[in-house]
Amino acid sequence: MLTEEEHRPRYSVGQAAQMLRTRPRFLHRLDTYEVVRPSRTPGGHRRYSPHEIGRIRRVIQLAQEGITLAAIRHIITLEKRVRELEAQRDAAWEHLTDRDYRQPRMRRERVPPM
Repeated sequence: MLTEEEHRPRYSVGQAAQMLRTRPRFLHRLDTYEVVRPSRTPGGHRRYSPHEIGRIRRVIQLAQEGITLAAIRHIITLEKRVRELEAQRDAAWEHLTDRDYRQPRMRRERVPPM
């Protein structure tokens, strides 16, 4: 689980571009293609959280492999869905194992021969 601090918007486009060693225009394109949607200040300026910076690093890695931004958006959506499904699976497994421990076990008793 991500903390509130990891989602707090704190970096401007210029700061994020400098941290990521990329151009501000690339970050604008990510927003246009809805690959990464940063928060906005009341004045309309983009602000990136540490979590979004991590996502952009992943996007840069995929882009360097020659994948288009449209495909990257799809990959990120699918990766998010996989994480959601894994969390659901883990919760269901936890529920099942918890239920198994609470239920009394039935013992097989030997039936004497007739």
